[in-house]
Amino acid sequence: MLRDRLLSAVITSTLACSAAAIPLLAVAQEASQSPATSTSTVADPVQATPPKAADKKAETTGPGGQAQQQPAQSIMLDPLTVTATKAPAPRDSVPASIDVITQDQIDRKQPLTVGDILDDLPGVEMEGGPKGSQSQPNIRGFGGTGWGTNRVVTTLDGARQDVGAAHGGSMFFDPELLKQVEVLKGTGSTLYGSGAIGGVIALTTKDASDFLEGDDKYGFWVKSGYHTVNKEPMASGTFALRPIDQVDFLGNFTWRDSGNYKTGAGDRLNDTAVEVMSGLMKLGITPGEGQRLELSGIIFHDNEDALDTDVGNLNTEYKADHEIKKTTASAHYTFNSPDSDLVNFSATAYRDDTDVDSNGRSYDRDTSADLTTTGLDIFNTFKFDTSILKHALTIGTEYYHDAGGGRVNGDKEPQNPDATQDVVGLYAQDAIKLFDQLTLTPGLRWDYYATNPEGGDFSDRKDNRFSPKIGINWQPVEWASVYGSYSQGYRAPSVRELYISGIHFALGGPFNNTFVPNPDLKPESTKTWEGGLRFNFEDVLMKGDGLRFRGNYFDTRAKNFIDGDVVIDFANNVFTTTPVNVPRAHIRGSEIELSYDSEYAFFSGGYSRIRGDNLTDDEPLTSIPADKLVVTLGAKIPTLDIAFGVTDEYAWSQDRVADADLAVGNYNVVGLFAGWAPSDGPLKGFRVNAGIDNLFDKNYERFLAEEKAPGRDYYFAVSYGQSF
Repeated sequence: MLRDRLLSAVITSTLACSAAAIPLLAVAQEASQSPATSTSTVADPVQATPPKAADKKAETTGPGGQAQQQPAQSIMLDPLTVTATKAPAPRDSVPASIDVITQDQIDRKQPLTVGDILDDLPGVEMEGGPKGSQSQPNIRGFGGTGWGTNRVVTTLDGARQDVGAAHGGSMFFDPELLKQVEVLKGTGSTLYGSGAIGGVIALTTKDASDFLEGDDKYGFWVKSGYHTVNKEPMASGTFALRPIDQVDFLGNFTWRDSGNYKTGAGDRLNDTAVEVMSGLMKLGITPGEGQRLELSGIIFHDNEDALDTDVGNLNTEYKADHEIKKTTASAHYTFNSPDSDLVNFSATAYRDDTDVDSNGRSYDRDTSADLTTTGLDIFNTFKFDTSILKHALTIGTEYYHDAGGGRVNGDKEPQNPDATQDVVGLYAQDAIKLFDQLTLTPGLRWDYYATNPEGGDFSDRKDNRFSPKIGINWQPVEWASVYGSYSQGYRAPSVRELYISGIHFALGGPFNNTFVPNPDLKPESTKTWEGGLRFNFEDVLMKGDGLRFRGNYFDTRAKNFIDGDVVIDFANNVFTTTPVNVPRAHIRGSEIELSYDSEYAFFSGGYSRIRGDNLTDDEPLTSIPADKLVVTLGAKIPTLDIAFGVTDEYAWSQDRVADADLAVGNYNVVGLFAGWAPSDGPLKGFRVNAGIDNLFDKNYERFLAEEKAPGRDYYFAVSYGQSF
């Protein structure tokens, strides 16, 4: 029944996208006599053969399905990024720390959740435990606020994902839909505005070109897999069409059904069972040379067990059915003029709806919360020369509108007040290159935001903010570069932080701790200095191999962090929790990454060490992740199209916390993986991935997860695809 409703919704979304595109289809049909070149805002750096077959004229297929360049050329190419610049640029030319996770890395990992992809990155940690719906990202100590918002901006195909829940998660996506993940570590407010003080996570979904080889018009991809740690089967099916050169279409449906996770101690984690169904529909149109229009609809439906708390009835805990329904519709248009470098235009319009319902099974309490984000982001990059300077000037504007609220048994929920927030931003950034060695990148953004509570108890709130940034990248020789940057960021107070009321928790008897709204909260703000060094070597041990090193140090001074001031004073009969500004905080740290790739072997290692203090109260910040080292070592057998290897994550104990109950010990977790993807012959199109996570069944807890991590997990996935 549920599957039927989801499939019906996916089909309806597809028909709506198709109807909206009829005029452009006509234009594309007229242009079909003269082939046009499809363009993309983001270039996929190292595309795996499945689902997209490799062009035999340009490259050979490596082990595990990874597309490789011929040995005469380095297979370790510098990926393109758009997260820090809006316009495509080589990652190591940008004065910022950016990680790009490719399709091949996602396939190798076979992640259960998006968090599984991100946890391996230095400086990045997932809060909230292994269940995807409870997780949210933490970058360099900036993560969840505890009020249903995050200090990291997440985008899905350019659409802001502002959803969140108090003491809950925000990552409502299935990793099977993704082909690339970009992570900008450090302040991104100059281009992304409010909320990006910790960084930006940009998720990119697959499209038809990933499943169609050459001039083929039809393609399909089917996949099935299983994880033992939560007894989770999964199935995914994709079809792709290109009826004419200017039009392509993609459809995907993915299903997962997991039981409760098993820990290293052999116990099952209660209330971690979940059934997830996702759908993706994407229509691509190339109406003319240099132009590209993509219309997409994404549906995420999550049914799971939950243990809820009725704070209005002595903190009574009860079993509930938890349901998350999320839809994201977007239209993305780009025009990179073939005749003028002054026209590199992009426009993205989107609407994101999230509904979270929780219904007591044998307890009369039903809650619901909803948030709708509607937005538009438009920019153009002007490329031109002035004297000895080369410019890539990006000018843009962004608008988004958040509207949400909550209900308990049909009545308004004071802990989740009804309100709206509007944000308008204007931004500019200029990458100025001198003598092909030195790049100076100044940027500035101005935001105006207005918060409008319903009910008339509070006045509307309006404010504005400037977010400047300047970065410099110097590459004196081809194999080395150094960068430095200074940036300011901010996060406007959320609706919940400003207007929350009602009971926080029961103290027993007639005593309850209640929320006190604080409509005078100041925005959080940061000032960050960062410097880094990068080395890129080719042909180190053999022809075509590559060695990469990246290291950085950052120092962030933060003001007005929003925290909860909890007062329990029986003498004066005061029991309150009030959102307040913490005047000063200091976060600093370093990240080091080393990677090597060749025709026969590969290696990657990442280390991060971060420290953070609440300078006002002279105590450690509780949001700082543990020091960690993640290493991957693997080998390839090109003649058999096989890759295999081992991973090792070591995290030091994290006891630098104000609350001793949050401290966790050190842990060392080892994993094995292997992949096989025939590049030719009758089995071409098959792909098999298998591995073991937590090989030695360690019983441990990740910092900020607040529950035990999964134990030993045997997993495998078998997929097959063809295009014709």
